[in-house]
Amino acid sequence: MKSFRSRRWTYLVGSLLAAAVLGVAWLLGRTALRPVAMYSGALLLALVTGLLLFNARKKLPFLPLLKASTWLQVHVYAGWLTVLVYGLHVGFRWPSGRLGLMLAGLFLFVSASGFVGLWLSRWLPPRLTRSGESLIFERIPLYRHRLQTEAREAVHLAATEANSTTLQDFYLRLLGPYLAGKPWFILALTGDDPKHHRVRAELAELRRYLDPREVAYADQLGDVIEAKRGLDYQLAGQSLLKLWLFVHIPLSYALFILSLVHAWLALRYAGRW
Repeated sequence: MKSFRSRRWTYLVGSLLAAAVLGVAWLLGRTALRPVAMYSGALLLALVTGLLLFNARKKLPFLPLLKASTWLQVHVYAGWLTVLVYGLHVGFRWPSGRLGLMLAGLFLFVSASGFVGLWLSRWLPPRLTRSGESLIFERIPLYRHRLQTEAREAVHLAATEANSTTLQDFYLRLLGPYLAGKPWFILALTGDDPKHHRVRAELAELRRYLDPREVAYADQLGDVIEAKRGLDYQLAGQSLLKLWLFVHIPLSYALFILSLVHAWLALRYAGRW
């Protein structure tokens, strides 16, 4: 069985060979005054259709249609090839006309979102893994609720045993809002949360004034704060990946529909239909 690296090199070499063949065929076709725009347009529409099938394959995992990882690799390299075919189709010039500009803009956004998604899918998952245990996205709210419950119980026990409201005041003023808040997407990219640093620093400063019976509960709150940071990073990273899909997939379908309209108009005015 081929390793992932060998399969990746196979796809890369195959894509480069296909790109070279397409480039030579386009040059020969233009020299022979053939309708290369029509040929490249048909190929481009076929490639866009094939790329959309990757999303359909993910929704039908039970079908024996190759592994999802194989579809993903084909999707990536076919995407790069589609950019080249689009350049050949428009003659590497910015198109004119309202429909052409709309298609060019959509293609630009879809391609850019695809490249961003490729980078995120390669760069972000290892960072999420290093930040702690990988969590199911739908279960993260449950873990957040457990941390809030644990913090409230620790604060209540500290106030009862030490007859002091120091940790309670800290919870109401700073820790409670921090535990209830949700992270920004930017946390997944930077890995740095000023709110986390502020809460942790204030708890460390507060330890100097705590009753010895409260210190153990302060340590427990410190563990809760660190666990919250890990949850926030997981939530921000997985939310960013889901947000990217909500951008890339609808734009891809819009591009496909507009491409069908463009193909129909091109064939009609060319006298084919």
